[in-house]
Amino acid sequence: MKILAADIGGPNSRFAQVEINGLSDITMSEPLIFPTWSDAVESFDQLLDLYSENRPKGSPDINEFEALSVAIAGAVSGDRATLPNIPWDIDLSVSRRVKNTYLLNDFFAQAHGFMDPNGFDRMHLVRPGAALSPGNIAIVGAGTGLGHAALKPIQGRRIVIGSEAGHATFSFHGEEERGIERAMLARTGKSWMSGDDVVSGSGASRLHEALTGKSVSPKEALSLGDGESKSCRYFSRFYARVCRNYCLNMYPVETLIISGGVAAKNPHLVESDSFTEEFNDGRSYRHILERIPIYLNRDELIGIRGAAIHAWLRLSD
Repeated sequence: MKILAADIGGPNSRFAQVEINGLSDITMSEPLIFPTWSDAVESFDQLLDLYSENRPKGSPDINEFEALSVAIAGAVSGDRATLPNIPWDIDLSVSRRVKNTYLLNDFFAQAHGFMDPNGFDRMHLVRPGAALSPGNIAIVGAGTGLGHAALKPIQGRRIVIGSEAGHATFSFHGEEERGIERAMLARTGKSWMSGDDVVSGSGASRLHEALTGKSVSPKEALSLGDGESKSCRYFSRFYARVCRNYCLNMYPVETLIISGGVAAKNPHLVESDSFTEEFNDGRSYRHILERIPIYLNRDELIGIRGAAIHAWLRLSD
């Protein structure tokens, strides 16, 4: 089955041709990468036009694929998607160019990617564990935003559960953290902070500015340097908190997968004592959280793979 899969993020969009004969038999072309929005891209249709104009020589055009499957960083409802970090939305009812077109939240797509039985061999084991099985696989990831999804076992197979938990209120603890919250609120003009505001690339910059008064890039804010900075320590703690909350929400959890560009580029954030201590701090549920194995995904193409798997599953039913 030949599928055109795309992963549309805040800064960039990736397109790839995917051929699937089964979950263990997937081949994918080198992705084409475009800016998600620019002077030349002001809508989803223009992004598709850009792919058509630059597709590999001899490859099918969009309407010649068996399916088009699109993962996006935003909330999806049917054929429509709202993109909080992109200045245009998607409505497939007016944009569809392929008979079988699927629109997925990016973490809903990533969860499908982790259905690949060989997927764990490609991930980095942060912490071993022996949680109860079968249980849910929880997926949390900070990048442009904060994504959540889960794989739930049902009668010998896995189904995907989506979530917009990243847009729920982030909870600050203690007076020092509430000082950070006040500084973030003052700088953003918002009345409350979401997980997406705090545990994301832009959130790292906001956190560093709240702590130091200096405005820097996420890369600078999270740099390890000669040791764990105060910004890194708090960001690790906040990242662990959203992971812990989601694991408790999705109990029972047999595995936590941390994905997204922030941890992939800064693994020290999730390998630190600050992360572990906060994640395990479940009070009477500490013994449950301490048993959950934690993996770090560094595969930037997992969203494309997952979008294609979703389309393959839908068309194979």
